[in-house]
Amino acid sequence: MSKLSLQQIMISRFRTSAEADSITVALMSKLGLSTKANVARLAIGRSLALGAFTDNGIDSKGLEIPASVLFTQEDVKVWVGLVVTHSMTHGGDVVNSMDTFRVAVRKHWHRGAQLLLEDWDGSSGNFEKFLETLVIRRADLPDVAAGRVSKKDSLVKVEEPQNASAILLKSLAEIGVIAEIKGLIHGPRVTRYKVFLPDINQLDKLRKGLERLGLALNLQQAQPTLSPGNEAKTVSLDVPRPQSTWTPVGFAQFRSWLAATPSNGDQLIVYPGVDVLGKPYSFDLATAPHLLVGGTTGSGKSNCLHALILSLLSRIPSTVLKLALIDPKQVEFSVYQGSDYLYREVSTDASSARELLLELVAEMEARYHKFMTAGVSNILEARRKQVDLPYIVVFIEEFADLIFVDKGIEDQIVRLAQKARAAGIHLVLATQRPDAKTFSGLIRSNIPARIALTVQKSTESKIILDESGAETLLGLGDMLVKAKPGSQPERSHGVRIERADIEAVLKENRQSDVLHTISGRRRTG
Repeated sequence: MSKLSLQQIMISRFRTSAEADSITVALMSKLGLSTKANVARLAIGRSLALGAFTDNGIDSKGLEIPASVLFTQEDVKVWVGLVVTHSMTHGGDVVNSMDTFRVAVRKHWHRGAQLLLEDWDGSSGNFEKFLETLVIRRADLPDVAAGRVSKKDSLVKVEEPQNASAILLKSLAEIGVIAEIKGLIHGPRVTRYKVFLPDINQLDKLRKGLERLGLALNLQQAQPTLSPGNEAKTVSLDVPRPQSTWTPVGFAQFRSWLAATPSNGDQLIVYPGVDVLGKPYSFDLATAPHLLVGGTTGSGKSNCLHALILSLLSRIPSTVLKLALIDPKQVEFSVYQGSDYLYREVSTDASSARELLLELVAEMEARYHKFMTAGVSNILEARRKQVDLPYIVVFIEEFADLIFVDKGIEDQIVRLAQKARAAGIHLVLATQRPDAKTFSGLIRSNIPARIALTVQKSTESKIILDESGAETLLGLGDMLVKAKPGSQPERSHGVRIERADIEAVLKENRQSDVLHTISGRRRTG
């Protein structure tokens, strides 16, 4: 195993037999999986659960797929360890080089694909029965297929991302930058190229030439982005790909991140999406402590807001968290009407919004009075002294509309933004029309955390982020997140959330509350 390089594995390509390749394509359709890599992971896992191979005459005539879609940087060590350990345990060929590792992967993929097809046929094409078979055998579906793929997703054919290193080098040369490509990783929407610069003096030329590089690569309004590399004289260049190669971030993935997040009553962890390499991206709203979200129509702003809300509802009980929702459009937050999490019913006009905000200001002042009495200075200290106060997160959709109708609302927002953090009250303001008149300097200076989805002009990006960049995003949930004041924006891709997903979470919450109530009555009885 000492001769196996994880970096070399991640820039390599793998293939299975012609037979298994054909089965893989068939299983993609049957199981609603979007890429061959999804089936391959499932097949390899299925094979690893068995013993030694009995058929060694396996051809290698299937189509290649890149390792970066088969494995991730986070799990490649696990896969290598499993493959090597399987060979050692069952007396197979020693897996200690790239060639022997490719052969082992091919064998597992070949055998696993055959077995999966047998499992499918044995379940008579019943998806739920097929899943039961996998669970019994302790096999797991790949992350993007945790749960059945939605009909909407299954209609989208995802193409395999291509290695465009040669085109990138040529385009770099056109802007006067001589470089070498040392590796690449395909993320959900962009490909990160590890670029080596023999002459580091060309870094400034590359940085200033990103717009021309995007033109040379025919990226339309999109643009490559640059970040520091992990080795001397290297940089990471993120190049957007065609939409046909995007890997959607499903709701089942989102739920798995939440389930894996440790519970901490002092935090309000939210997940807007994944980073450019597909790793879950999160931050603590409690320390943000207020957030501005902006993006034009079709940018994915509504999905982003629902992801933030569901991040909270899925992990925090209604006794510890309350939501104050203001929705002038009367459509985005209606699904939460009647939830036990609501501080008050959803406000849908300027008048009710003003009343709610005045009530929240009064609540803030009342909390500070309680803190003084208890000898504490903030909600964390109060909760440790058994002062029972829930967090309140205020979501305001289309904030600009409210300000236009009632300018006085801005005063209450500013008061909350300036003082409410220690009281456990946090603001999330959203708009699709960011402008300097609506978002005054006073508001922006007190709302330090920002999420910018696609906007039309660089001036709008500067309103949200205090810098340009959001005007070159890809839309449909592509965003720049600045979770801490003074930090550099981090790129994230949003989760696809449908109304049925929200309703399912709310239903689970209601059932959980009923069980807690019954349990409490039994204890007191």
